Amino acid sequence: MKKINFLSLILLGSMASNAFALDLNNPLPNWIDQSREKADGKAPVMAPTRRGVTPSDFRMPAEYEPVAAVTIGWAAYTPMLTGIAKAVTGLGNAQLWAVGGPASISGVPAAKYTRIPAPLDTVWIRDYGPFGVSNGRPGIVDSIYRHYQYRRNDDAVPGVLGRAKNIGVYGMPIIMDGGNLMVDSQGTLFHTNRTYLWNSNMSREQVDNHLKNYLKVKKIVTFDYAGYPGQPADGTGHIDMYVKLLNDNTVLLAVTEDEPFKTACDKAMAWFKANKAPNGRPYKIITVKAWATDAWYTYTNSTLVNGVAIIPSYSVSTEEGNARAAYEAAGYTVAPVPSDDSIVAGGSIHCTTQTIPGAPGKAVDMTDIPEFSEMAVTVPMAPLTGGSSSTVDQLLQGF
Repeated sequence: MKKINFLSLILLGSMASNAFALDLNNPLPNWIDQSREKADGKAPVMAPTRRGVTPSDFRMPAEYEPVAAVTIGWAAYTPMLTGIAKAVTGLGNAQLWAVGGPASISGVPAAKYTRIPAPLDTVWIRDYGPFGVSNGRPGIVDSIYRHYQYRRNDDAVPGVLGRAKNIGVYGMPIIMDGGNLMVDSQGTLFHTNRTYLWNSNMSREQVDNHLKNYLKVKKIVTFDYAGYPGQPADGTGHIDMYVKLLNDNTVLLAVTEDEPFKTACDKAMAWFKANKAPNGRPYKIITVKAWATDAWYTYTNSTLVNGVAIIPSYSVSTEEGNARAAYEAAGYTVAPVPSDDSIVAGGSIHCTTQTIPGAPGKAVDMTDIPEFSEMAVTVPMAPLTGGSSSTVDQLLQGF
């Protein structure tokens, strides 16, 4: 069995990183800031060329299934992260693992808190962090972060966390952000066309096969994002910006009159009206208003932890009461957390958290670290070039 030194992983991420110094008061947005970040044109940190394939008895649980731990990256927005931490360890009855976090967090029990001492570039751990899978014990699927050539520390986090917590890590050889990944408990995966554009060197069938093989999903549903096939109007093109499964039968959808968001939201609505849930019944559709001004303000960008919905709270909004009612209608206890600062940088609660499956309130039972095996991988390696790094056009040019 190949041994990995935890300190070496941290140093690898640090040495490979760009010169940008983490600034909690001036954090990087979800997209690339060309004035501060430059692509290095190198392969991903810990490129998954020698990882074991996810065993057949694992699967990716839905977010509304039991959660043992929530991971966050302590890289910005301290008041918001503190609010999330309190909700996770309090009402959510889960552990909190903070990569780069402080020694302690006020209001968070020490017994439920773990600090992972590793460098970070950004707060957006939903996208670069671990995809939790389970066979009764947790495992981690590590995809390639779309900004891997800019944010080396971030791209290394799943492997660093897996080693720190002795959780098996399985490398999925495609570019995939967690914000564009939503599953139900029956093996249906929802995402947007961004996945295929990120992996334009592969066929759609090849990308789908990787998703099925590593996440053990059975069916894949693809939606258009706002602005498709051009640049994402929200800067991400992720599914979590306008769709949220609350259980296998209930979906929360953003509704708006603002284009190009309206077109994407209406198409998602049409799909859920025309299709049935895994048990054969029609979906129960709940809606909440979203809007575009200086950012795309959405209430679907929430995190579900053991019956608790941690939702964004916006000071510019009069819709929070309706958002609360929407989640409560599906049986959730609602914990709002102020998100004014992060949403203008391209994300909110969901974008800054990742979940690890397991029994609530109990220590995580670890899996064995997988033996590494040879695996051929073809990954687009050319650096992103010029212009707005959040645009699909740039991704296509770069790849």
